[in-house]
Amino acid sequence: MADLEARVEALEARLGELADREAIRELTSDYCQRVQRGDVDGVVELFCADGSIETGETVTRGHEQLRSAYREAFAEMTPEPFIHNHVIEVDGDAARGVCSVEIRMVQDGRGHDVAGHYHDDYRRVDGGWRFARRVFVVYHWTPHGENWA
Repeated sequence: MADLEARVEALEARLGELADREAIRELTSDYCQRVQRGDVDGVVELFCADGSIETGETVTRGHEQLRSAYREAFAEMTPEPFIHNHVIEVDGDAARGVCSVEIRMVQDGRGHDVAGHYHDDYRRVDGGWRFARRVFVVYHWTPHGENWA
């Protein structure tokens, strides 16, 4: 009987981890959809209250700064991000992940191709996963039709 209980306990733990990973994948997918729609408030609510995004040397932290930064960004460009190659490590109510991103966008009236990846830290808040920290690493940001190599 003890063996069965141990196996059930291990199975429940594994199932919980898989559910957490799927919820985090949905978080990043939801982020992409909200970015594509230009939904500033929707994007910001996916971050913890003290959450941040880092792009290059710029760090934007907290809902007020995030709202301002996304509002400004969406006024200048229309990004359509696509995330893939997601790797997630869950540790209780915290998790870390990395995912590749390709972005098609119009900026200054011209199409651009962007590629890079995100290093993410996630935190469980009120039973749901949120971004605690996103670091956007850019490989290239090239006007469409130009060689990025």
